Amino acid sequence: MSKHPPIGGIVPLDRAPPEMSYPGLSPQLLARVKQLWSANGLDFDRHWRIGVRSLLGFRAVPRVDTSTTSADVDLVFLFDQSVLWVRALHGAASVGRDRQIDGLSPAQWHGLAALSARLTEQLAALRLLALTDLPMPAMQIARSVSEDVDMALVLLIRPKLAQRFAESRSVEEANDFWRRHIAGGRAFRSISERLYSVGIDHSADTEYAKWRKSVLSTLGAAVHSNALRTDLLTRQKGAVLLNGDSLHFSTFRIHELCAFAQMLKPELTETLAAAGRVSATTDPAASALAALAGPLSGIIVNQISSLSPQPATSRRATKPN
Repeated sequence: MSKHPPIGGIVPLDRAPPEMSYPGLSPQLLARVKQLWSANGLDFDRHWRIGVRSLLGFRAVPRVDTSTTSADVDLVFLFDQSVLWVRALHGAASVGRDRQIDGLSPAQWHGLAALSARLTEQLAALRLLALTDLPMPAMQIARSVSEDVDMALVLLIRPKLAQRFAESRSVEEANDFWRRHIAGGRAFRSISERLYSVGIDHSADTEYAKWRKSVLSTLGAAVHSNALRTDLLTRQKGAVLLNGDSLHFSTFRIHELCAFAQMLKPELTETLAAAGRVSATTDPAASALAALAGPLSGIIVNQISSLSPQPATSRRATKPN
């Protein structure tokens, strides 16, 4: 099996169309995404270069001559859309925090800015690990991504908790906050209760909750050296990714963050858009990302249906319909 270009080799030039970085991408998916952006008056190519191409360690998806499906490449493409939204969220949250935009408390803006910055770094690292065939550390990062998604949602629905988070300035205070309010599924239980009030049942006995617990258990097991059989991490012929579970679960969780945030706080999209409108910075790229957070939220939710039920290389739990 040969790759063109090899990982770590030449990637498309800065001004090349985004699709050049995704050899084998489904033309239907590309057309659908670009249509969604165009319908919202947004320039996909420009924002992709600002928010995805500029990532530290960015590289194109390797071409695999024997690949018989676009599923792996499509997954990376959708993952990168999620990265772009998180970076846009960070831009808007930073403006909201600095300019004290109405709609969220200062502590909630602070929390969103901090968590979206952390998520951006995690997603950039996860992307690099997934494309360089290092699945075990990728799985560890994916678990952290999921925890930070839960934490961001909790801060949106519990302003007093957001205030406690903002006041946690030392390592000891941050660790204590995590143990008391986030660890052990505490955050997810709070989110599930609030989602139930708007008609979504994610209680512990649902198929979704069981699937989520199963995936998190598998990702958590990556911390232990002998927890996973090595044959589960054997590259399949024609696969772009060694193991797509981490990328798939992280993409799914960012989609959930975007969708659930809008359900739990219906005014959030307009709040983010308001922050984007008042963005005033000497960095045009940062301003462009801040202005993107509101309109991109609807596009990300619309893309959920494009995310396949499970990664093509997965041999474990299946996400429920």
